[in-house]
Amino acid sequence: MTQKKISSGSEAFDKLRDFLEVERPVRVEMENAFAAMTEQINVTDRGSRFVAGTTGEWIISSALYAAKVIAIPDGHNADGFDLRGVQAAAKGLFSIKCSFSPTSSFRITNGQNGAGKGFVEPTIFAHNKLGGLVFADPSIHVELAAKAQVKPDAVALGFKAVKDHALAHPECCIQMVIPLNKGRGTYDPALEFTKSLLTQEGVYPNLSRVFNEVQRYNASGSIVEQILELRLLMEQGVLTQEQLERAIDKLL
Repeated sequence: MTQKKISSGSEAFDKLRDFLEVERPVRVEMENAFAAMTEQINVTDRGSRFVAGTTGEWIISSALYAAKVIAIPDGHNADGFDLRGVQAAAKGLFSIKCSFSPTSSFRITNGQNGAGKGFVEPTIFAHNKLGGLVFADPSIHVELAAKAQVKPDAVALGFKAVKDHALAHPECCIQMVIPLNKGRGTYDPALEFTKSLLTQEGVYPNLSRVFNEVQRYNASGSIVEQILELRLLMEQGVLTQEQLERAIDKLL
């Protein structure tokens, strides 16, 4: 007779945990997505840190959708609205806190002229030192909630407190590789948005010149650089040999 697993205290997290134990390809996709993100985004930049955190939330939300824990709300047809509905459904279940820094603590809430509401919501934490994802509900896991640190502008939890909670509650853990910030990402969210705005065909013919002309100027060496970057991703296990070859074919 199969022994019933201990619950984390969240039926939704239990479903995600059990799904990822069986559906290893989904877990590998999550690991690859986290790895690819930290290759491209340097979270030491404050603006990029926000993008990384939101992307981490979307990776976990996408897994919740794949596991059928959340679904697109009925009655909506527009893609953008549906995606916001999926994100809202995930936020309704958990607060998601992803950190890719080796040293900083988890900031639970930030307040305007204060610390914010604090550690009051069920939360999924993701960090390399935790060995994956860790769930905690402050109304159930009161020993962890008591370790929340109230600061003048935020409420924070140290990695050690969440790690101790994970060791005491394996039912609250999903093992996977969460990478640390590699410090070499060059993605600039403000620049990328500006480029997408100004290079719309025929809309900004004068303002787009700088982007189009710089792109043509750099074209001669960019393919070689991109191939080298793709090979690095393969060596790190983010891409397979077949994916590498397909990507190079597209470049050439």
